[in-house]
Amino acid sequence: MSSNRSVKDEDILNGFASIHQAMADGFDRMGRRLDGIDTRLDGIDNRIGLLEQRMMRRFDDVDARFDRLEVRVTALETRTA
Repeated sequence: MSSNRSVKDEDILNGFASIHQAMADGFDRMGRRLDGIDTRLDGIDNRIGLLEQRMMRRFDDVDARFDRLEVRVTALETRTA
């Protein structure tokens, strides 16, 4: 079955150029979205790091309190012995 329409090389090239432009726009858009996700993940990573620092300081504070308590208990035990 043959078509009555003839396709010019210019039409084919314009079609490929249009596809190329659509793909480039799509990749650019995806790149921007991924950059935004990276930025958000960096922020989350920073927040987790700060939370970890706070937790470690609190654990250090608890350890220091236990150490002071141990010294006080030992002092009391030696006084009463």
